[in-house]
Amino acid sequence: MDIGSLHFQNPEAFWLFVLVPVLIALYVYRQQRRKSTIKFPALALAKRAVPSRRVRLRHIVPALRLAALCCFIVALARPQNAMEVEYTNTDGVDIMLALDVSGSMGTLDMLTRAEQAKLGVMNAERILKSGDYWKYSRMGYAQVVIAEFIQKRHSDYGSLLEILGATDELARDSVIASRTAIGDGLMNALARLEKSDAKSRVVVLLTDGRDNASVISPVRAAEVAQSLGIKVYTVGVGKKNGKILSFQQNPWTGEISWGERDITPEEGIDEATLAAVAQKTIDEATLAAVAQKTGGRFYRAENKEQLEEIYEEIDQLEKSEIETIAYARYAEKFYPWLLAGALLILLELLLANTRFVRIP
Repeated sequence: MDIGSLHFQNPEAFWLFVLVPVLIALYVYRQQRRKSTIKFPALALAKRAVPSRRVRLRHIVPALRLAALCCFIVALARPQNAMEVEYTNTDGVDIMLALDVSGSMGTLDMLTRAEQAKLGVMNAERILKSGDYWKYSRMGYAQVVIAEFIQKRHSDYGSLLEILGATDELARDSVIASRTAIGDGLMNALARLEKSDAKSRVVVLLTDGRDNASVISPVRAAEVAQSLGIKVYTVGVGKKNGKILSFQQNPWTGEISWGERDITPEEGIDEATLAAVAQKTIDEATLAAVAQKTGGRFYRAENKEQLEEIYEEIDQLEKSEIETIAYARYAEKFYPWLLAGALLILLELLLANTRFVRIP
């Protein structure tokens, strides 16, 4: 309910004003019924007596009480002031982030020279047992970059970042460490976006290896995305070949130390042109095919800087805006009415027990 510039959240409270005329009528009735008797020796003198100011103002006490009641009723109606009405623009895009959580995401091949030198002088066994090395892995860098991407969007940051922070724990699980189900993961993302009514629907799929556990192949999942009008951006992370930092264990002493080894085919994206659907593998050719079929793009990142550039580009590509419905922000205005009512009650009690005190 709006009256002028004020909005009342609980307008039903105004029904209590029905009590005001009832209370006034009851007071008038009681005053008319009131009879006073006093013995006075000369009636002529009594007739010439003029009511004092105190007598004339005796009705101020119940009037204050009635005014306090009115203030409390208005406060109960909860008046609010519309501070501003806003039209906001927000992204008309629903984005699903699909992240590979296979064990190979723990590979340390995206470090800068400075980071590799820093880790090289630290105790390898302590770093391994504490799990601190994950922040320098493919997964660690992906978490940082994706977290920055999330914070640029309109979303529930807290819950999304909490889920993202737990992905490295999944990658350490021995049951799923060697399993990569890219096709099934993509289908799961598509299922979540299928009922979305956003202007644009997008999946950003990040992986570092080849599909070896999906029931549905990545290319088949891409065809489903195409039929649903959902774009898929695929991001391949990790070096194609070369040396990577790794942990080595002395077979005689069991001591853990730092070392280097070659990247295995399972830890890198195979660029060979394979029959992705038949063999259920995911390589650069099939990743590119997934993106091409859906109107998205395939990206390749061998370090954190490239990964940041990729997500920045995707962020810029997916920024179509829509204008949302206007909304008003209200400021509570019942406090002055509540305070006024309380002050009127205090004044009424003060006057009733001092200046206008009644003696039976």
